[in-house]
Amino acid sequence: MKNKKSLLILVSLIAMFIFCTKDEEKILDVVDLIPLDNEISGWTRSSAMQIAENETQLYSLIDGEADDYVTRGFVKCAFQSYLDAQGLIELKLRIFDQGDSVNAKSVYDFKATGSETPWTDNNAGSEARYKMEGFSYTLEFWSDRFYVYINIADNTQTGLDIAKLFALNISEAIENPSQK
Repeated sequence: MKNKKSLLILVSLIAMFIFCTKDEEKILDVVDLIPLDNEISGWTRSSAMQIAENETQLYSLIDGEADDYVTRGFVKCAFQSYLDAQGLIELKLRIFDQGDSVNAKSVYDFKATGSETPWTDNNAGSEARYKMEGFSYTLEFWSDRFYVYINIADNTQTGLDIAKLFALNISEAIENPSQK
């Protein structure tokens, strides 16, 4: 009887170790957060995804702006462009892994201009904001270790709603990575 209990305890400990290790090994990657074609209905990727996994690659993507991220813990980023079903409206998405939530919030705060509108009603991420710039809307948020930037070439309420839909989709993927 004593051996059976010992064996049962040993098997339980091994199972807990295996399951805990598998969860810890799954690290959320920025590439996993990029919506697939029609994940947001009617929106498909219009170009190849651009990825930077080090500072040199980031500087080649965004040159001078790279300092804003590098000095705040840059780890990796992915950029993706989308077009609507008619091929008329472009949406640009940039997701940055800043290593931790302090760095992600730091980028979010640094990028603030003061002219944005806070998005506080059922918003994406920990903090979110948007602003109209000419013929487009820009929406930004941070969640966990990620800073997300979305720009849609549509300055109507519909354009803002689409940007918010992308943001909510990405925010959900960050909060519940096993759901994606």
